[in-house]
Amino acid sequence: MDNLVEQVVKRKKNGKYYMNVFLIIFATIAIPGLLFALGFIYQAYFVYISIFVFLFCVYGAWFFITSLKIEYEYSSLGGTFRVDKIIAKRNRKKVLKFDLKIVDEIFHYTDEEMAKRKFNKVFSVGAQEYSEDNCVIVFQSEAKGKCAVVFTPNEKMLNGIRPYLKHDVIRAFYK
Repeated sequence: MDNLVEQVVKRKKNGKYYMNVFLIIFATIAIPGLLFALGFIYQAYFVYISIFVFLFCVYGAWFFITSLKIEYEYSSLGGTFRVDKIIAKRNRKKVLKFDLKIVDEIFHYTDEEMAKRKFNKVFSVGAQEYSEDNCVIVFQSEAKGKCAVVFTPNEKMLNGIRPYLKHDVIRAFYK
């Protein structure tokens, strides 16, 4: 019987997130404000246009700010590991899917460990971009070459993928 193990990880807010929110709010105020000021200088209809542009910018700001809220869902079923990206709880995209039998190694993330290795593609799907809580799965893909998946698993997820990994991979990770 196959075990289904799922985990949802919310991406933590960092300085880049807050800078994007600030720029979106600034643009929401600045663009209609500029049109409003042009209404007093040139033509009065710019004032009416600025009201509609302001309403459009408020909706756009809400849409873009909520789109910055990203979650990742890890799921393991029958030896297949899948990662989906959930954007603002309204849009789901498949990031990657692979068989756990092709995993070459798994290790805890450190800058030194990552510097030792070369990867063609790195998927960063953890709670933070690069943190000590993250683990890295390395596998060989036919299309992308040597790939690394940086993710933030809990113990339940690690125990769910453990039966499908090669024995030497498990021994190296749990030594």
